[in-house]
Amino acid sequence: MSEERVHPLDAESLALFARKGWEAGPGAPQTGPANGVKVRRVMQLTRDLAGRPFEALRILDVGCGEGVYAIEAALRGARVVALDARSERMDLGAACAARVGIRTVQFVLADVRHVTRQAYGDFDVVYCLGLLYHLDAPDVFAVLENLHALCARMMIVDTLVSLAPDCEVAWRGCRYRGARHREHGDDDPPEVRRSRVLRSIDNTFSFRFARESLVRALHDAGFTSVLEGHAPLEPGKAPDRITVVAMKGARVLLSTYPWVNHRSEEEIAKAVEGSP
Repeated sequence: MSEERVHPLDAESLALFARKGWEAGPGAPQTGPANGVKVRRVMQLTRDLAGRPFEALRILDVGCGEGVYAIEAALRGARVVALDARSERMDLGAACAARVGIRTVQFVLADVRHVTRQAYGDFDVVYCLGLLYHLDAPDVFAVLENLHALCARMMIVDTLVSLAPDCEVAWRGCRYRGARHREHGDDDPPEVRRSRVLRSIDNTFSFRFARESLVRALHDAGFTSVLEGHAPLEPGKAPDRITVVAMKGARVLLSTYPWVNHRSEEEIAKAVEGSP
């Protein structure tokens, strides 16, 4: 592993990141400088779990906003593609990268619902941070499947979850619990929806998974392990917001309990519930 070091940034860039999330208003958790604890967690998880140093990684950051995660990873030597459906904040991040002389990050205007392996290639690590809870069903499931397809190693998801799920949605024969959340008014025109930079780009409602359903959705999308990150600590993190790491590997086969092999999760659950 390469040694850690701090890369000096200009005052304008530091001020940009110090304003991150201020659009949410006073009292919103982990905005402004407090967002640093979230960036620290994401970088530490990447360093510890990616299996290779940053210099050897190709990273995709979807819904990048001003690109603080993309820029931090690029400063460490990673090759990063940062995508967002809005250009307002992303242009500020691109200007920051240009001022600092970062040549390994590319900012692209794109909707995550149209991001595929065929269009963008493979990535060692995918960042899906503060985005998933702005998507509605069934789009959210298609996005998870597309991100799994282009992810070679791991995906870090930081998202809001429903602590009081009150509805279910279906995808490929499975049901997932969560809650519907209003993003915009029914009659809000496209330009008004687009101007709300901390909401969905166009969909009126979004679907927030319950924690267990989020884990199942990631597993059903093809990820073999889903881990929840608790450290580095994030003081001020909202109780309904979690960080999970979805790992992509080969599914194990058991010799000691061969009955588990080649069965669906539903079949395994029924067998376990019926066992003595």
